[in-house]
Amino acid sequence: MTHLDTASLERLARDVSSWPFVVTFAEKYQQLLPDRVRRVIAAITEGDLDQALDAALSLRVSSAFVGALELVDLAHRLETHLRLGDLAAARLPLGLVPEAAQRAEQALATYLSGRADDA
Repeated sequence: MTHLDTASLERLARDVSSWPFVVTFAEKYQQLLPDRVRRVIAAITEGDLDQALDAALSLRVSSAFVGALELVDLAHRLETHLRLGDLAAARLPLGLVPEAAQRAEQALATYLSGRADDA
């Protein structure tokens, strides 16, 4: 699976007519990603269904904006289990989230550094 769909960022840049905005947005995503991952892990581990669903949704939506497809898929899987109230099933894809987040962050950093002249 591709770790980053760069078309998402390029579409966002067209929509807002500003590549610098997209860079700032992507950098903010990178800064917040570790906390989003920790939050979803903690909520599921603690059995807090409402917080887990909120955290999974936040991870999915923010990841979609930057094109982090693997994280979008994992967060969607988490959401599906959580909406059914199945915390045990949500723990299965949860174990994949930290490494997927690391791959997404690396792919995003590489992409942004390659586009540094566009800013």
